[in-house]
Amino acid sequence: VYYGTLMRCMLSLFQAITGGIDWDDLVSPLLREVSPWLSVVFVLYIAIAMLAIMNVVTGVFVDSVLASAKVDKEQFLLNQARSLFSAQDEEMNWSAFQAKMNTPQMIEFFKGIDVDPSDAKGIFSLIDADSSGSINADEFLNSCVRLQGPSKALETAVLMQEVRHLRRSISGLLERASGI
Repeated sequence: VYYGTLMRCMLSLFQAITGGIDWDDLVSPLLREVSPWLSVVFVLYIAIAMLAIMNVVTGVFVDSVLASAKVDKEQFLLNQARSLFSAQDEEMNWSAFQAKMNTPQMIEFFKGIDVDPSDAKGIFSLIDADSSGSINADEFLNSCVRLQGPSKALETAVLMQEVRHLRRSISGLLERASGI
């Protein structure tokens, strides 16, 4: 009844792993009419299929937890960045930034973006996008998103800053040279 044709056999195996047929109902004909060794193969099939299904379910669960943790970390970092500024329009120069380097908020912030605090001067110059010598909350928050990640992200940001500086220098030289 359960193993007459290939299609019926496939349906029986599908029903076995989804709970449509009791395993004993499928194993009994194998033991009595075919071979006890096929019952071992059947049990292995059930074990492998169940492990595969559990692995997929676990993978989906872990992926959703990691996505949720990433969102929580980003929110935490934004809150840490906001707490470093007492007012939205406050400007912070290098000495004020350096003074805040030992505060718990700044230490947690640097840990959160996975950047070493010894790179503070470089980070300050990266955050100071307009090269004014001071940063405001908007510059700081916008840069926080860019600086997140391992040192490769920081190195790329430093490289971008240096290219902008070189571009300005070359533009200035070209302007002076065209005036000659």
